[in-house]
Amino acid sequence: MNLTIDIGNTRTKVAVFDGDSLIVEEKHEHTCIPQIQALVSKYRPSYLAYCSVAAEDPEMERALSVLPCHVFHITGETPAPVRVCYKTPKTLGADRLAAVVGAVTLQPMTDLLVIDAGTCITYDLVDAAGLYLGGNISPGVEMRLEALHAQTARLPRIDADADYEVPDLGYDTESAIRAGVVRGIGYELQGCIRHWQKRYPALRIFLTGGDRYAFSDAVRKNILTDSHLVARGLNSLLRHNIATSTSPAQHDEEPATANI
Repeated sequence: MNLTIDIGNTRTKVAVFDGDSLIVEEKHEHTCIPQIQALVSKYRPSYLAYCSVAAEDPEMERALSVLPCHVFHITGETPAPVRVCYKTPKTLGADRLAAVVGAVTLQPMTDLLVIDAGTCITYDLVDAAGLYLGGNISPGVEMRLEALHAQTARLPRIDADADYEVPDLGYDTESAIRAGVVRGIGYELQGCIRHWQKRYPALRIFLTGGDRYAFSDAVRKNILTDSHLVARGLNSLLRHNIATSTSPAQHDEEPATANI
């Protein structure tokens, strides 16, 4: 059993894998040390892999370091089953690398565009030869809504919850902002997809982290959605590094924390 932890800007996702099979995933809006400890106690994973794009959390680091399993910190420099062509892998978000690896695990030897719509929206491209070519970063829904409110004198801070209507054309200030942001992101995604499809005609698209955006039928038929993509990638990165960097004898050592 392996356990993966994806610590984001707003949520922490914890998943348990048996080989490549996802057993359970939990999402928490807060520091979830007790929940992690409970999952470790219940499933007794041999290995744990975690990544974080949030601020450093010494309490979490200490809690992970004493768990009864081998703990690995995944970074943008972690050896991966793809060739990273990013010029500054030290600054590459580990969640972006994990999402790419998760997509390649599910669709190997395929040109892939991986879109992760979270606090930020990231676009990452990996080709059929396994070259991770890089990507782009754009503000997410909440960031755009906050910027409109914070950078103007009179625009309100509104909610973009999926329960609200998102019209084609706003009929008041709130609906105009909501439509502008949510539909604007949809247009951005479609434009990005069309751009890369011209260069890679067989391109497949993975969307994770959000699926509220409207796509044309021609675009949607090439989109694969998987909300567990980062977790799958963390598990694949963990298994890749165990297989290539560790001997069977080392597997029996006392649990430890390491950067890989």
